[in-house]
Amino acid sequence: MLKALSYQRVVIVPPGLQEKTTIQGNKLDEIYVSTFVRYISSLAFSYTPATARRQFDELLLHFDPTAYPRGKTTFYNLAEKVADTQVTQVFYLNRITVNTETKKIEIEGTRRQYIDDRKVEDGKKNYYIDYTILNGRFYIMAIAESAAEGVSPGHIQEEAQKGK
Repeated sequence: MLKALSYQRVVIVPPGLQEKTTIQGNKLDEIYVSTFVRYISSLAFSYTPATARRQFDELLLHFDPTAYPRGKTTFYNLAEKVADTQVTQVFYLNRITVNTETKKIEIEGTRRQYIDDRKVEDGKKNYYIDYTILNGRFYIMAIAESAAEGVSPGHIQEEAQKGK
């Protein structure tokens, strides 16, 4: 019976996966991680005032339990700022760099922000994701705009004040 259990496999298919991928213990291949990152980035970086809270709730399901409190505070504060300032943001992903050894991901793309149909920002942006793999599952440890800071809701508030 124990020998049979050691050959047991669990199949996990993240949203958007269209290629074959392999999961061995706590090691995932780059295809799996890249697919998951596309899903996560759509939840975290493209939103409207009407969808932000719901998207962030879904995003928080993928945070490691130890990182959840910080992520919840950050993204709930961001949801409030988005609702207050009526900011809509779109992020077009251009490149994903995955370092499976350090479990760090760099996302490069173009971020556009709008307030009342007026574009307030249009430029290149990099985001950084620290992750961990526990029992074959991808968990977010941190999402940051730079290597040294967390996602900054203050940027949205600053842009909203400029636009008023």
